[in-house]
Amino acid sequence: MKKLHFHFITLVSVIGLIACGTQARKPHENLKSARIDSIGVRFEMITNAIEAPIEMDVSPDNTNRNFITDNAGKIWILKNDSLLAKPFFNIYDKLGEQDKKSKIGSIFSMAFHPQFSTNRKFYVCYNAPSKMHENICKLVVSEFTASKTNPDVADLTTEYPVLELEGKNSKDNGAQIAFGPEGYLYISIGDNKGSDTSYKYRAQNLHFLNGKLLRIDINKTPYAIPADNPFVTTKSARPEIWAYGFRKMWHFCFEPGTHQLFGADVGEEKEEEIDIVTKGANYGWPAKEGDSSFEKSVLNNASAYTSPINAYTHKDGICVIGGNFYYGKDIPLLSNKYVFADFNGSLFALMKNAQGNWTRQPLKVHNRPADPLIICGCNVDGNNDIFVMGFLNTKSGNKGAVYKIVKG
Repeated sequence: MKKLHFHFITLVSVIGLIACGTQARKPHENLKSARIDSIGVRFEMITNAIEAPIEMDVSPDNTNRNFITDNAGKIWILKNDSLLAKPFFNIYDKLGEQDKKSKIGSIFSMAFHPQFSTNRKFYVCYNAPSKMHENICKLVVSEFTASKTNPDVADLTTEYPVLELEGKNSKDNGAQIAFGPEGYLYISIGDNKGSDTSYKYRAQNLHFLNGKLLRIDINKTPYAIPADNPFVTTKSARPEIWAYGFRKMWHFCFEPGTHQLFGADVGEEKEEEIDIVTKGANYGWPAKEGDSSFEKSVLNNASAYTSPINAYTHKDGICVIGGNFYYGKDIPLLSNKYVFADFNGSLFALMKNAQGNWTRQPLKVHNRPADPLIICGCNVDGNNDIFVMGFLNTKSGNKGAVYKIVKG
């Protein structure tokens, strides 16, 4: 293996954020050259002023604002591809400054209430302190409200905790929150052991929230269970659960036309996977990892598990990030395809062929930056342009970066 030029401490922090099970390695060191059938694109730098950009969400109030989640405790506004000087949300204004090694204050995701334009409500998934003045985390999904007088600033005094998760590794198992087309809030929670050898996987146990995709109604206090959730009448099962058997579904999206839910589940040792997630389905972790077996001590009944629509080994990537469907006009070759990223800087398009099978196609970036790029997020804006977020590994340290993908 070639000598790595990463700044080790920062890189380990980033890997822990997404819970990649793979060893740290230089982006692209395992990638083959782009195939003839690859799609050519280019990167357009939007901003390098955000410390740890991992997600972008479009404001539903027709103000042409994109909100970028900064894992380092902030949410920023990007308006007309320009970053506003002051963050919309800074969790440390509420928690106070933390030790640099602390994961308290890490933000994983945000979601706007479907009626945000009138009620100003939004939701944030972040690590909160379990006890005051202690460096112990709990995972929290909280409701906040934007300021009445300044829509570009959040009112942190309005926080209302909706759901909390405590226990081993809860600090590393935050992923994404998003509202579905029916108006319910979906919450992805990981089942990652990290370096804890005593951790017991919970993804197959319906009594725990780890390794699950949840679905709740936040229009009740603190929330209600939708009547059609699959396990509402199952004894000892948490009624919030919509689907299960995930290691860590870092990012998911709803296809605009069919409303199908596409999720990117991060692997541990062998494979990364893309799933179509359906009501009550079991995706196999930890018995399965992608199309491979993982933990043989778990009952491995192949008929009980829903297989991924696409999986790839660590020869093609190291940690799936996920993405969105592209319905823009600028890059016709990507139209109607699920465009997603891998942590090592790779980009792919997923589409269904004439035989009904999902096939993966690489994207070739013609102006890839000189410094290695780590991708932590891949989303579309209101114009259906694709953005990737992450880090550049420069000689002076990691530098946050947000790029728009444009025609090659």
